[in-house]
Amino acid sequence: MRGAALILLIIILGVIPSHGREIKRDPESGVIRVIYIGMPFSASPYQVFKYDPLLSTLPIQGNLYGISQSNVQRSMRLYMPRTLDDMVENHDIIGLDDTTFTAFPAQTIQWMVDGCTDHALGLFMAGGFESFGGGAGFPSWDNTILREVLPVVCMDEYGDDGRVEISKADDDLVRSIPWENGYDQHNVFGGYNVVQVKQGATQISKTIRLKGGPDDPGWVWWDIGKGRFFASAPGFRGGSAGRGFIRWKHYPDFVSNMVYFLAGLTPPTDITLLYTTRASFRDIQDQRQTILGLLDFIGKFGADTRKVDEKLSEAEERLRDAKRDFVDLQLEDSRNAAEDVLEILGEAYDLAFEARDTALFWIFLTEWLAVSGTGLICGFIVWTLMIKRRLYREVQVTRGGM
Repeated sequence: MRGAALILLIIILGVIPSHGREIKRDPESGVIRVIYIGMPFSASPYQVFKYDPLLSTLPIQGNLYGISQSNVQRSMRLYMPRTLDDMVENHDIIGLDDTTFTAFPAQTIQWMVDGCTDHALGLFMAGGFESFGGGAGFPSWDNTILREVLPVVCMDEYGDDGRVEISKADDDLVRSIPWENGYDQHNVFGGYNVVQVKQGATQISKTIRLKGGPDDPGWVWWDIGKGRFFASAPGFRGGSAGRGFIRWKHYPDFVSNMVYFLAGLTPPTDITLLYTTRASFRDIQDQRQTILGLLDFIGKFGADTRKVDEKLSEAEERLRDAKRDFVDLQLEDSRNAAEDVLEILGEAYDLAFEARDTALFWIFLTEWLAVSGTGLICGFIVWTLMIKRRLYREVQVTRGGM
C-alpha cells in the first residue's frame, strides 16, 4: 500500500527514474538502503549519510591503512550480506570508499557484480590508495571480477594534487549541485587514482594536475545491465578530499545526491530547498544531543526533568513527520516540520535550564543552611565558654605545682 503511494507520489512530483532506470529503494519505507565500506567513523560520506532521512546506512570498517587485516575481515564477516539474495533484497547501494578487496569474504565481490547487472544494485567507488589501481603497495581492483562493471580501467598510477573541473554541465547529477556557491575555493584534492574511461561510460569531470601534465578522468558513471556504477578517481575522504573538497558546505549535497542518482532518482531541482532541509536535520541532531547531555548532567543531582522529557517526546513525534515528508520528497512540508522540531527543542532547552537552576537553587540553599547552621552552633559554643569563664576564680599555681 505504502509502496504504491510512493510510486504515485513520484509521478506527481515529477521525480522520475534517472535515464529510465528502475528506482531501487525499500518498497515499504521508501528509504535507500546503503552499505558503506571504508573508514566510516572518520570524516567520510558516512558522516553525511547518517543524517539524511532518505538514506539508511550500514557502516563497515573496510580500510586497511593502519588497521590489521584480521580486524577488517572480522568486521566484514559480521556485517556484510551472507548471500546474493540478502544483498539485493535488503540493500540498494554499496559504496567502496578506499577499501581493499583482499579483506572481503569469498563470493562477495561476485555478488556485487551480479547484483549490479541483474538486480539494479547501485555501486560507487571513491579514490584512495586502496581503490582502483591502488597505491602505496595496495593491490589493484583490476585483479578482481569487479573490473567487469567498473566504468573505468584501473591504471597502476596514483596522481599528485589536482583540481576537478566539470566537463558535462547538463548531467542530472551535475545540475543538482550549486557549483557556483564556493566550490572553486575548495576545489583541491590531495592525490587521486589515474584511470581511463571505458567506451560507453559518461565522464562528467576531469582532474587537472596542479604540477602540470595531461588531464585525467575525474567522475565517471554508466548504466551496466540493470544497475549503475559511479567512479570517483579523486577520494571522498582522507588526504584526498580533506585538502579542500570535504570542507565545502555542499559536499554533503554532492555525496547524498550521488546516492540518489545511483538509486535511479533524479535529485530534486530545488537545490536551495534541498540544502536547507538537510541542514535542518543536522541542526536537530546537534540540538538534541546538547539537550540530552544537559539532562544527563542535571539528572545526577535530582533535577525534575519531566517537562523536558515531554517536550522531547513531542519533538520526536514531529521529527517523524519531517522524515516521512523528506522520504516522500515533499521538501517544503519536511522543512516546515523540521523548523517546528527545532522550535520545540528550543523550548526543551529552556526548560532544561530552568530545571537546572531550580535544582541548583535548592542545593545552594541546603548548603547555605548547613554552613550557616554550623557557624551559629560554633559561635554559640564559643560565646558560652567565654561567658562561663567568669565563674572560675583565677589561682596562682596549680595542684601540680605545689
